[in-house]
Amino acid sequence: MATVSDKELEDLIGKCSAWIPKAMEHVGCSAPIDVTSAACKRAMKDSLAMLFAESFQFVRCQTEKLKNLKAELSSTQRQLIENQKWVISLQETIIREKEKQLEGVETAVKSSVESNLKEQFKSYSEAVAENVMVCPTEGFTDPAMLKKVVKSVVQEEDRSRNVIIFGLAEKKGENLEESVQEVFEEIGLKPTLQACRVGRVIKEKSKRPVKVSLSSSCAAHQVLSQVRKLRQSARFSEVYVRPDRSEEERIQDRLLVQELLKRRESEPNKLHFIRAGTIHSKDKPAE
Repeated sequence: MATVSDKELEDLIGKCSAWIPKAMEHVGCSAPIDVTSAACKRAMKDSLAMLFAESFQFVRCQTEKLKNLKAELSSTQRQLIENQKWVISLQETIIREKEKQLEGVETAVKSSVESNLKEQFKSYSEAVAENVMVCPTEGFTDPAMLKKVVKSVVQEEDRSRNVIIFGLAEKKGENLEESVQEVFEEIGLKPTLQACRVGRVIKEKSKRPVKVSLSSSCAAHQVLSQVRKLRQSARFSEVYVRPDRSEEERIQDRLLVQELLKRRESEPNKLHFIRAGTIHSKDKPAE
């Protein structure tokens, strides 16, 4: 199919523009508005014959070009319609793929949640079994004893999600959770948390411990595995993070610290430290 180019259209406009003044000259008119049937009657026969012949050839030529232009416009319209159908088809394909991806994510999340619930239930069951094993057999059928065991297991599960922060500056009207997040960001973590101070205010510039509840025991373990980095921190080098202990464990910790202090006093030439609930000692490096 022949097409009409921009140059051909410009030529068409140019020829029309040139033909108008030439026709006006043949009929003796100085303005287009003066070209009337009366003015054409005054023109000579030879001039009108020449003008008619030129007009006929001009109109014939341009008619063919206009037909081609119309065909080209029709083809362009059909192509636009096809393109629109293709775009709609592509959008439908993208929507289907997104739905498949969402279904995949939903399945993965559901599987992960089910796995996590099974693991937590297993941990809970193992903890119950462990507490049952250490209970006297004859007392296990006692409802009060059973209630005490279950309560102990639940508290242990709750504590496994907690950590205790010591040495964090306390301010009036403080945003405690934001302050705790700043500590955790210092070690490259940003967990979901809730925080509160524990204990009574003894003096104006006290630094009461902060109890931090995290989303899971895994999150608490991750925090505890990174807190050693605080020793190199310019802002939080005096801040310490410890696991949430039971009352019995806190008593054992205090006794352990007291024993550590005694050893440091009695054996100043050695390094003494606590690791995994036990006091370790080793010779100091030579200076």
